[in-house]
Amino acid sequence: MSDIRPEELSEQTTEVLQVVHPHRSAGAIAFKRGLQALAFVWVLPRLAIYRVASLFVGKPRAFANASEGVGGIPGLRGLYTRQAFYRATLESCGRDVYFGWLCAFSTPKARVGEGAYIGRRCGLGYVTLGEGVMLADGVQVLSGAHQHGTDGADSFREQSQQYRHVSIGAGAWLGAGAVIMAEVGAAAVIGAGAVVTTAIEARCVAAGVPARVVRRLEPADRTVAS
Repeated sequence: MSDIRPEELSEQTTEVLQVVHPHRSAGAIAFKRGLQALAFVWVLPRLAIYRVASLFVGKPRAFANASEGVGGIPGLRGLYTRQAFYRATLESCGRDVYFGWLCAFSTPKARVGEGAYIGRRCGLGYVTLGEGVMLADGVQVLSGAHQHGTDGADSFREQSQQYRHVSIGAGAWLGAGAVIMAEVGAAAVIGAGAVVTTAIEARCVAAGVPARVVRRLEPADRTVAS
């Protein structure tokens, strides 16, 4: 148990960890490309199983199962496995995308731009992530806001379903635990825990439930979404 008394909390100095991204040498990049090539060979059996399963249970179900499988592989082995698998199965996928542990896609029609970062435990539907998009841990990007009909059937399992494409613009930053049901413009920032139900324009900061624009970013702004 902490020995800091409540009245002392305001006197404590807040510590901040500054993250500096190192410059990658040509040798490091070449080594990475080698690992990516090996990962593609490593993932070939999984791809074969996925193709065969698609013939029996359908492509959507086979893909969802395979996505959950590669999502649970830990460490660098998991990262490179996911990179190889999604480059072979998604509609389009950049070469240097970071796919965090336990992230999963529900459809192979998703598209992911070069340099995107997808944190741990993220769920993604029928979406396009632009180049350099960053998703913190636990972000959910749904296939639209109204996926189930409400025509009076006894069970929602029997309702008609409709999935809408959701686009996240290049360079956008989605904070931890955000739920995205509508478009997010390029270089926008979505606060942690926000629920986006209507489109957010480019270079806007939005927060809350439902998310509302709280300010617009100038080109030199650097806003932390957490």
